[in-house]
Amino acid sequence: MKKYQKLNRREALKLMAAGSTLAGSGLYARTDVLSAKGAALTHPASHKHARIVIAGGGTAGIIAAARTRRAAPNAEITLISPNEKHLYQSGALFRAAGLMSEHEMVRDTSSFFPDNVRWLQEKVTAFDPQKSIVESEKSGKIPYDVLIVALGCAYDYGAIEGMDAEKVGRDGVLSIYLNDTIEGSAKGAELSHALFQKLQGDVVTATKPLEVLFCEPDTPIKGKGSALSLMMLYLDLLKKKGGSQKVRFTYVTPSSQLLDEKEFDEALKKILKKHRNVEILYGHTLQKLDTASKKATLVSGDKSVERGYDYIHITPPMHAHPLVRDSALAVADGPQKGWMDVDPATLRHRKYENIFGLGDVIALDYAKSGGAVQHQGIILQDNIAAALEEDKLTYHYDGYTVAPVVTAYGKVLLAEYNSQKALPTFFLDPYEPRVIWWWLQRYFMPWAYFNLLMRGMM
Repeated sequence: MKKYQKLNRREALKLMAAGSTLAGSGLYARTDVLSAKGAALTHPASHKHARIVIAGGGTAGIIAAARTRRAAPNAEITLISPNEKHLYQSGALFRAAGLMSEHEMVRDTSSFFPDNVRWLQEKVTAFDPQKSIVESEKSGKIPYDVLIVALGCAYDYGAIEGMDAEKVGRDGVLSIYLNDTIEGSAKGAELSHALFQKLQGDVVTATKPLEVLFCEPDTPIKGKGSALSLMMLYLDLLKKKGGSQKVRFTYVTPSSQLLDEKEFDEALKKILKKHRNVEILYGHTLQKLDTASKKATLVSGDKSVERGYDYIHITPPMHAHPLVRDSALAVADGPQKGWMDVDPATLRHRKYENIFGLGDVIALDYAKSGGAVQHQGIILQDNIAAALEEDKLTYHYDGYTVAPVVTAYGKVLLAEYNSQKALPTFFLDPYEPRVIWWWLQRYFMPWAYFNLLMRGMM
């Protein structure tokens, strides 16, 4: 049986003080996860004068630019994306709880570009993979030798009957996912924080327990664990003010699991069992919302149930970016229909060998997280170099993802795994929520995200 080091609060704070060591080691970048040989990926750079186009300028696109610049130093690299500002979306959880300012979440997109990467600040409008051309709204047809698609996913609030994005922030409807990645604003987090403040006031005068629902869709989602984290954080903040007994939380999920990996799921369920005012409704999905009467219709198979609520948090159904979903790049049928059709190991398109994808847009069951993109970026870097040199793509992504789940104010369960097993970065019991992971998520990771990850340095 594997033994893990025990870590008390004082030791945790000492370890957090050694943030430079964590940065140097490359948090969420274990080499044994990335390669069967247990070595860092170091394919020689290609010095060919190739034309490389990157579609998308979010986290995945900017990481791709930094990594590709390193893999192909003589290439002509063009990134197409309209967003002037870049939003650290993982901060939405803490912003919704009033623990992070919006200022901490936003930077100028231009500050991340490596030297000699051309930025077209406009939208991609079409792909023509047969002719190796991307079309954009201002520059027209742009030819490429290699295309990297990093357009992310789209939120479909309208897939829920009676719901649309404009209802977030009104009539008790919360959603930390609602944002504007073009402007770099975390509107959903701001509105959720305002509603949580209202909830705290309502608790004082409530004559019966307030009902708060958290609903997860039956589509793949990015940021697994975010809504659970918000629920647990709100629960604990209310508890600290003596009002948690006046609130009942219900978490609605279409799955039988809260996390995709079995042992992390069991660990989280044990924690939740300790809370008498938390109910987990497995195998159910939000189908309809009536905000006027504050009623939610939940379905399970061919059965439906109506639940009243005072507040409801919605994780919206998610789909691949429409440009990918409606193109020849998408999976044509099956459970991954509409997502970008790549080899899950090499990240190369299954049909078009000069096209790669990474991030939320690609057809993977659940690996849609910042940690997943980090690992994919390292694989992409070396496979791009290999592809340009017409070498075999031997660098494989194994599905690593990370779902940090806040279990209480000041504690986080750091769930790192792939489809087969847990993949903890540190030699600590991974099934134990820790203060150190709270400090890491709240304070170290925002700094590391902007200063290391987005520059291809971790």
